[in-house]
Amino acid sequence: MFKIIRVLKTKFLTTKDNIDRLFACNRTSANVWNDCLGLAKEHFQKTDSWIDRGTLHLATKGQYPIHSQSIQAVYEKYIDARENAHKARSLGFTQIRYPYKEKKHFNTKWKKDGFRVGENGKIELSLGLFSGKRQKPIVVRVKDLPSGKIAYRQSNPSIKYFDLLVERQKIM
Repeated sequence: MFKIIRVLKTKFLTTKDNIDRLFACNRTSANVWNDCLGLAKEHFQKTDSWIDRGTLHLATKGQYPIHSQSIQAVYEKYIDARENAHKARSLGFTQIRYPYKEKKHFNTKWKKDGFRVGENGKIELSLGLFSGKRQKPIVVRVKDLPSGKIAYRQSNPSIKYFDLLVERQKIM
């Protein structure tokens, strides 16, 4: 038995207010990325070593009005990009650069604990706690929700779609 993991692109419906909130989440995710760049540069200049996940986690914890696992997904993506650039450079690809570009927009990723799938394709995207208060979730509707366990969502509100990671088990 093995798992089949597919990424499906699916359209969603929601209110104008929630579309604006999704755009705000993407701008916030870009701010997280930009702060990771700044923190990493500052850390390297002080210690002459790269910043690690734990230090980034402590520096970003509770600083942004999006779900904590969405913040975690951004700094993990930064660290993965940095490690991949290092591997490529060590293999002789010297034109590859470490992450350096600041972003204005970064698609927000909701991990498994950051969303709930309800009846009739209703999906609640949690924004977690900010300043000690639980924020109102973003509610979207998907017409044809795929079968299987949905592992994460990544949103692009400008064209109104989600990337869904769907896990299905296949018995051979």
